[in-house]
Amino acid sequence: MAEAAAGSDRRPLTKWNYVSYAAPAAPLALSGLPIAVYLPVIYGDSDGFGLSLAVVGTLLALSRISDVVTDPLIGYLSDRWKTRWGRRKPWVLIGTPIFALGMWYLFIPPFEFSEVSVFGWTFSNGYLWLFGTLTLFYLGSTIKDIPFTAWGAELSSNYNERTLIMSWKEFVGTGGSLLSVFIPLLILFFGYDKPTEAVFALVLVMCIFMPVINLNCLITVPEWRQVEIVKRIPFKEGLRIAAKNRPYVYLVIVFGFGAIGSAMTNSLSFFFVKHVLVAGELYAVYLTPYFVCQMAAIPLWFRLSRRIGKHKATMWAVGWYAFWSSFIPIIAVTPMHWYGAFEIPQYLGWLPSGAHASVMGYLADIETGKFFFFIIIMCLKGSAIGALSALPLAMCADVIDIDTAQTGQRRAGAYMAIWSMVRKGAYALGTAIGLWLVVFWDFDALADPRDTTNSDFALLMLACTYSVIPAIFKFVGMPFLWIYPLTESKLSEVQADIAQQEAADAATATLRDSGGSEASPAK
Repeated sequence: MAEAAAGSDRRPLTKWNYVSYAAPAAPLALSGLPIAVYLPVIYGDSDGFGLSLAVVGTLLALSRISDVVTDPLIGYLSDRWKTRWGRRKPWVLIGTPIFALGMWYLFIPPFEFSEVSVFGWTFSNGYLWLFGTLTLFYLGSTIKDIPFTAWGAELSSNYNERTLIMSWKEFVGTGGSLLSVFIPLLILFFGYDKPTEAVFALVLVMCIFMPVINLNCLITVPEWRQVEIVKRIPFKEGLRIAAKNRPYVYLVIVFGFGAIGSAMTNSLSFFFVKHVLVAGELYAVYLTPYFVCQMAAIPLWFRLSRRIGKHKATMWAVGWYAFWSSFIPIIAVTPMHWYGAFEIPQYLGWLPSGAHASVMGYLADIETGKFFFFIIIMCLKGSAIGALSALPLAMCADVIDIDTAQTGQRRAGAYMAIWSMVRKGAYALGTAIGLWLVVFWDFDALADPRDTTNSDFALLMLACTYSVIPAIFKFVGMPFLWIYPLTESKLSEVQADIAQQEAADAATATLRDSGGSEASPAK
């Protein structure tokens, strides 16, 4: 029986709707770079709080335990709570300040860490602070992001428009990542060159702009009324149905292993640039062209997905990513003089004399040949990242329709909760695995990169753990993408079944209502 016989209130989305829904990804990306890249550096590097890198990695993994409870709970509740403002929007409004508060205190503690003793065991209270603020941050992320992603999955039922929505989101998010690179570069001119100072600026900008941008999204982007049957699916039964949704299970496996690889790369990227390339001062310079190439490639991947399908385009993206990843260890083991043609100073003769002198003085003690060649490889590799983020999310929106055809429910919140739980768990696990492995290879993050105590083997394994091993994790999903069954034509059949069911439910509801109204005068 239909819950709303009148049906949904859908209307065509405008370009402003696309932009407004995608816009919150920009300030979110300002937090993404500190969490993914700077967090291990801030807490485990000599320029930060100097805590144990292995313990930091362990706490990053343990802090996600609460997601096992909170993610399914928020997804379940956001599917069922109905307000005059919609099912998803109130959660985004509530989660935003919690997210921002956790982010602020995670990177800007109001006191200096010190040694404490508990039951005779002495350790830094920074470990407790890291775990507590991370838990608060992830709680805000869960409350805000799961309903937000479910909302995006419900904005359109069109196979290609779903890809377009997620491509817009990824494009704007990458723009936010690019901004997160320019901010450290900007403050560099004022003498602020430490990771802690860069993160302070990023967090400050995020806390200012996120509430404004999220509020615009809540006001201007529609949340359609969903047509459902009245009978609710019990929580455990819903999980069993999701587990039997074969395309969804395939996607979770693909995305989960891919997230492990991404986390390993992100958590080790600064250490690779600082200790292997010996160019830590230029880290923000490397990220700028990397994100530009990622943004430029997103429209190309969207066109490819329209031509050959999302799952095949994702396979191409994984292959492209893995191919260029294989070059990174080669850069690590080859001598610096091989890269003389790529030394940056020889290409800066066009600069005005004053700027040229300033830049040359800054680069005087840095071997830039390897670094520039590394940038070229990373631009080619990074051009696949947009596809590996946007396409799986669009595919997830498709597989939710299979559930709707089976249950009559619109359970995007539950599906995105499982998706989020896997993503965050895999990311925490990947970060921990990456940090554990490099410590196992005897890499010392506190060593002076120019007078290093790290062995050649430790640096080579840092390079492999940063590049090749993550690519192997992403390749785990290739067989599942190869047999992925939900094509555009198959999705059209599923949506036709949904429309037929909703029409039948609406007709039944109309007959029931008319029968009741005719019977009432006889009483």
